[in-house]
Amino acid sequence: MMTVSRGVSTGGQHALCSGRPRRWSRWPPQFAPQFAPPTRASAVSSFDSLGGPCRRAPSVVESAAPRDRSGVGASSLPARGPTSRAMAKRVAYFYDPEVGKFSYGDSHPMKPLRVQMTHNLVVNYGLYRKMEVFRPKPASAKLMTPFHDEGYVNFLSTVAPDNMHEYLRFLQGYNIGEENPVFDGLFEFCQLYASGSIGGAYRLNQKWSDVVVNWAGGMAHAKKSEASGFGYVNDVVLGILELLKQHQRVLYVDLDIHHGDG
Repeated sequence: MMTVSRGVSTGGQHALCSGRPRRWSRWPPQFAPQFAPPTRASAVSSFDSLGGPCRRAPSVVESAAPRDRSGVGASSLPARGPTSRAMAKRVAYFYDPEVGKFSYGDSHPMKPLRVQMTHNLVVNYGLYRKMEVFRPKPASAKLMTPFHDEGYVNFLSTVAPDNMHEYLRFLQGYNIGEENPVFDGLFEFCQLYASGSIGGAYRLNQKWSDVVVNWAGGMAHAKKSEASGFGYVNDVVLGILELLKQHQRVLYVDLDIHHGDG
């Protein structure tokens, strides 16, 4: 996990801060979130605040317990004193229901499905009531190149299981193999987990949020021109680079069993 003062947490996953929905229009297009109330039901067609098509999932538990305006669930103990509201953290939660569909392979230890399982806990424990839930737009290749080599990003965006034979001379150089395999939707997966971390760091810089969560992120082993440790795009570095635009220093705390060596 990575935690950053005022916000970002990643741990093989990331937590990022987000502002209020009425501020969506102030987001640069590449960071614009799409509101996605948590659900276990199928997604339905909708539109985000910028007029772009997205899919919004209907809530299956929204009416179970009303929420007060203090940001605390109605089932919680009542707030005491005037400071409780002032101390409430603005928490944004980035999640895309598509992330669980990606697979490194049946025998591979990396399971993106675990992000979906974590989301189910967030929903069933009612934690989403204390957060604003966003579905981020996929990060563009341009947003990855502040750290990653452009040729490497282009490779990730074009390689696929059915055309790997055309890229054999690149596989070893980019450390693609059993540990970091090519699978269907590889680059889309990278776009999704990187988007929450980069966009969340931007929201922290804008002071729109105090904490941001992106469980799909935290690929701290990916290197500039090389996949490593099940990661291909290092969203941790990209998020830190975004934070450094507004802050002199960033504290990065890695709770993984391996240190972040990207």
